[in-house]
Amino acid sequence: MLEFDTADLCSIQGLLRQGIVGYATDTPTPRGVSTIWLFLANDSILKIYTTMHDTVGWDEVGNLVFRLVEKDKNAPEMLPLPLAWRDITVIEKMLVVDEDFTAESGLQISNNSGETFTIVCSANIYQIEVAAPFYHGDFLPEYYMCHYIHVPL
Repeated sequence: MLEFDTADLCSIQGLLRQGIVGYATDTPTPRGVSTIWLFLANDSILKIYTTMHDTVGWDEVGNLVFRLVEKDKNAPEMLPLPLAWRDITVIEKMLVVDEDFTAESGLQISNNSGETFTIVCSANIYQIEVAAPFYHGDFLPEYYMCHYIHVPL
C-alpha cells in the first residue's frame, strides 16, 4: 500500500475541516501543475504535490505528498475562494487499486454547497491535476476517474 506521504502531519482531515480560504498553484508548464497550496482558515498552508513509485515492469504510479508550510514571504500569492469552502462537509482519499498495488493517489473535498475540489496525480510524471468550479485548467488524471475508489479520510 502506497499511502499519502504526510511526514509529521497528525491529521490532514483535521486541517481541512477548518476550511479553505484560498489556493495557489505553481506556474503551469506545458506538462501541467506540480504543486498546489491550500490556504487554511487557521492561517496555515497545506502544500500538496506528488511523488512517483515503480510498480511492475516500467509502470509507475503517483501518490500525494502533504506538507504544512509557514505563511511567510516565500508563500505564493493566494487566490481567494468563495465562503462555501470554509465549510468542508466531505473529505475522501482516492485510491488506485490494481492487482499488484494500491496507491493513495488523490484527494476529493466537498463543501456545504455540494461542490467538489479534486486533486489527483497526473498522467504527466511529477504533476498533479486539479478539478474544481473555480479552477479552469486542463484535467488529465493518471487514471480514468471511474478507476478511483473513494474512501472517507
